[in-house]
Amino acid sequence: MSTKRVAGFVLAWWLVGCGPSLGDAYERSFAAGQRAHHAGRYEEAAKSYDEAARVAERVKDRDEALFLVARMHERRGAHVEAKAALQKLAETSPDGPRAGRAAFELADLEITHGDAERGYGMLFDATAKHTKHGLARRAVKRIVEHERERGGDEAVLAWAKGPARILRNTDLEENVDYEAALALERLGRLAEARDALVALSVAHPYPYGTLTDDALWHASLIEEKLGRYEAAITHLRTLLAARESSHLTGSYERPRYSPAQMRIAVLYRDRLHDHRAARREMHKLYADHPTSDLRDDALWAEARLAHEDGDKDEACDLVTRLRKDFSDSRYARCAHLVCDEMRPAPNEKPCAGYIEQEVSGRKDEDPADPAAD
Repeated sequence: MSTKRVAGFVLAWWLVGCGPSLGDAYERSFAAGQRAHHAGRYEEAAKSYDEAARVAERVKDRDEALFLVARMHERRGAHVEAKAALQKLAETSPDGPRAGRAAFELADLEITHGDAERGYGMLFDATAKHTKHGLARRAVKRIVEHERERGGDEAVLAWAKGPARILRNTDLEENVDYEAALALERLGRLAEARDALVALSVAHPYPYGTLTDDALWHASLIEEKLGRYEAAITHLRTLLAARESSHLTGSYERPRYSPAQMRIAVLYRDRLHDHRAARREMHKLYADHPTSDLRDDALWAEARLAHEDGDKDEACDLVTRLRKDFSDSRYARCAHLVCDEMRPAPNEKPCAGYIEQEVSGRKDEDPADPAAD
């Protein structure tokens, strides 16, 4: 046997020896629980997982088994037993790897199958204790929805200024501030809501804030309601200023980026009536946002403006590019509406009626259904 082969066997033996020892009793019980679990025998599975937890040698294995005991009881509709199992897990391992999930699950069971008010209190306690848990941000929104159902948006603001203060200087601070700003907006306190959203975006800038883009987006919507169109555009440009390009490891695109670019163009077109700026911003979306599904919309909107401005050559160039780059776009077969040189291809599906109406400015009593496009 060669020296390399011997070395390979020794390495393999060493790696196996370094693997975690779960204990034979634990592995047998856990495997039995899995078999019963996948066969739909949840009560049997709960008993096997409970036995696995009893004989587990590691804390993480014990906690996982206890969590699955609760999950099996929940699956079979035994909510009292499920809550008891989660409570046992919380008491046995208050700082264990499943503690956070157990606390949120226990609160959810209490809300759904027990005392709802007590459950929401438990949900808030779980959120305050486990601010970094994956369920914490959703819990904030859920608590806000509950407060709104109980007392409207004034109750949401009272909660944000009162009990939710414990979430200050945690990962959830921006979530509380965001929900409070939306409550202000719903109450019609638009300037206060806008200021709160802008302050949030400054306090939690990209890439650290999870709601930075949403805050700036909503701030721009409020500015439009207030008639401050240039300010609305400024917020959107701030949103886009953080945009990064990536050529090797994927895209840094965020959901608000291309809609923000389109919204800038629409504000210039519809609110400021500046066609030149609108056309520039529409083309920027097409050229600078290669993964956006709004690129054909942007080219079409730009072509329509060029047509309205009497720039016939530019309109034709744009719809030619549209038909080339987006042959399956709903606008591709409408190119002749803004370029007289264009003719529908043989056997091409006709342009949708609602698009023809938009271009011609007609308002028929029974417009074509866009869904039929």
